[in-house]
Amino acid sequence: MNHFIICRHCKSVLDGKDAERELDSDGVLQSNSLSKKIFNLVDENTIIYSSPFKRAIDSLMPLKNDLESIEIREDDSLKEINIGKSENLSKHQIIEEMWKNKNFKVLNGESQMECFNKIKPSLDKIFSQYRDEKKNIIVVTHGNLIGIIIKFYFGLNFDFNMWKSISMPDFYNVTFDAKHKAINFKRDVENIENLFYVK
Repeated sequence: MNHFIICRHCKSVLDGKDAERELDSDGVLQSNSLSKKIFNLVDENTIIYSSPFKRAIDSLMPLKNDLESIEIREDDSLKEINIGKSENLSKHQIIEEMWKNKNFKVLNGESQMECFNKIKPSLDKIFSQYRDEKKNIIVVTHGNLIGIIIKFYFGLNFDFNMWKSISMPDFYNVTFDAKHKAINFKRDVENIENLFYVK
């Protein structure tokens, strides 16, 4: 049985341009243990789709090195949602409102539904390789986007409290019925070293 896995990137340094931030020392340890965990599930019939941000690409580089035929495909649609900024709401409060209302957004931001509509064509292509070509698929992305994919693309329950529990890195294995309809997902961070939670 092939796998459809969604990961959050490992922990990175705080300095520098967002797209170029590298893994910090914790993140390097995390990437090694995360890759080892996934190595036991997949084989060379695997494609990694990643946010183009360096911290996402590097999060599974140890797996790529162990299974050299695995391809890492950068995909702009896997960048984090643009939540925008507000004079009245903190970043955390904006995200909470977004999980309450899929159409909520602040100035210069996008709503969850706008984000989903933008990324759905790419997700369709990615999922077709899982469904039709029997590939193992690993998606490496960012915290909010994990929830958006699980909730809106796969039609499974995901809410603000579940978003708050996401760690760096994180691991979700989506399961399907015989007709490839998503029926469940399992968060599994066992044996991943130095998990980091944003407070």
